Amino acid sequence: MAVNCWAILGLEADADSRSIKRQYATLLKAHRPDEDPSGFQRLREAYEQALEWSRREPAMESRPREPAMAPLTQHPVTTETEPAAPPLEPVLSFELEHLEVERTHGAHRAAQLLEDVTADQLDQRLAQARVSHCSREFEDQLLTLCLSPRDDRRLLIAWGMEQFRWFTAWQRPDLSPHELEWVLRAHCEQVEEDLRERLDAGQVDAFIKRYRVLKKVDWLQSFERHDWFNATLARLLLESSFWSQHVFETLCSHQQWNAAENGGRCPPAYWSALVQRQDEQAFLETLERLAVLNDRDPLSRASRLLLTPMTDTERSAFARRFFEADWNACRTLSEKLRRLDPARCQAMPNGDPYFWKALMQPRRAWPMFAGLLGASLTWAAGEYLSDQSGLGASFAAMLFWLCVLATPGAALLWAWCPMADRFWSLDVRLSSVLSPRLSFRRPAPLVLRELLPCWLMGALTWACCGAAAFASYTVVLLTLGGLSRVAWPQALTIKRPEVRLPALSAAASIALMIGVIGTTFLVYIIVSSQLMGPDQGLQPFAKRGCNGSLDSRQECRIAPTQAQWYGQSPAREVRP
Repeated sequence: MAVNCWAILGLEADADSRSIKRQYATLLKAHRPDEDPSGFQRLREAYEQALEWSRREPAMESRPREPAMAPLTQHPVTTETEPAAPPLEPVLSFELEHLEVERTHGAHRAAQLLEDVTADQLDQRLAQARVSHCSREFEDQLLTLCLSPRDDRRLLIAWGMEQFRWFTAWQRPDLSPHELEWVLRAHCEQVEEDLRERLDAGQVDAFIKRYRVLKKVDWLQSFERHDWFNATLARLLLESSFWSQHVFETLCSHQQWNAAENGGRCPPAYWSALVQRQDEQAFLETLERLAVLNDRDPLSRASRLLLTPMTDTERSAFARRFFEADWNACRTLSEKLRRLDPARCQAMPNGDPYFWKALMQPRRAWPMFAGLLGASLTWAAGEYLSDQSGLGASFAAMLFWLCVLATPGAALLWAWCPMADRFWSLDVRLSSVLSPRLSFRRPAPLVLRELLPCWLMGALTWACCGAAAFASYTVVLLTLGGLSRVAWPQALTIKRPEVRLPALSAAASIALMIGVIGTTFLVYIIVSSQLMGPDQGLQPFAKRGCNGSLDSRQECRIAPTQAQWYGQSPAREVRP
């Protein structure tokens, strides 16, 4: 046993008590009772045995030798008893004082190691702390340092959690619970901020990678922290300006969010809002696909105008193709985009989702109908002056021919404009060359879409009403085209009211045209039948000749009976 104690202490068997205590204090740094209990127990036992042995050696050397034969009368010599073990109170007091000194020295050393430390130097400083036997003090002061307002506090907390396993079942039980609570709260805020930055930036792969790492960490395995993580993910998806269907499906799969179970483990307050936003984002993705298709559907055209980046010239040219249904689709989409995607609205011209209202142009078909009105007036004036017809009959005739000409004109525009839109590229090329030479209007009209139907109606007017009506039609169109070049004062500019017209089907439009023509023709017939010419209806009723009983005229005396029978006046008697 003695040999073992000297071997454990690393001393010679003749070492004095002072050397034993000094060696014990040195070895106590490497075998602290809280870090190495079994090593400390062996060191303690060896220390006590060595002290006991060192006290026995001087007593055995100073013991007197017994004589070979003692006289009978001499009292028997009593053997000296072994010295009692020294009391442990002085030794324990020394150990406590030594531990206190060591702790003070360790705290000072740990403070030196953590002074002006950076996240990259933590591994090196921890190794130095272990060599200096102050790793516990290093951990305590690092936990306090994580509460300071440092720029790299996030890195310090993450390193401490990985190195010392904070917030897990393996952390030191004697750490300050108050400081741990504050550090955990700060770390949760940092985790949420990190995920939010990745999601708002649209970094889908980075977000999912970070999420999978967090899902496996030890400190999130408790039910309470897992519920916090679940609610945080749902809130981030709702509050973020960016939406990814892939991220939503990944979280539903790994977090056990299930629509069949009313959200599953997703908080009910967030699940219904998440499903609604998923539907809204699916609608926005549909609009993006429609914008790329470049279809003639109103929703597709409105999506392209609102969502596709264009220059101002390209937008103005594209807006010229729009019909009333296209503008109504723009109005509907603008309202939805302002509510569903404010970030996309900010990217539009001037940050206004209703920027397209400045591109709306008044309908260019009204000059053609103005020309038809001029042609009808010219024809009615010619009829009035030629046969001296009444003013009412001329006005009814004007209405009749106006409806007769305007109805095929409206039908022509209704069928012609969509057909001409199919040849939009050709129309743009022809209009850039021919339109400034063929029309006075500014901006120059489109050749296929606007000019050609106007002059087709001019040919129909010539065929129906004559050259004078066609000349009047031409003069009206040229006059209106010339007036479009005049820069009118702002006070005289008439703003077209914004009216949302109902969309009529083809059958309803044709029925409306037939009704207008029929009504106008009926009015014309009624007015023409009731109006009388000059000297009509003002003279007395013509009396029959020789039908009176007292008629004594000479011509009524010859064959009066026969004349009365046939209701005719008898022929006058011819006298030689």
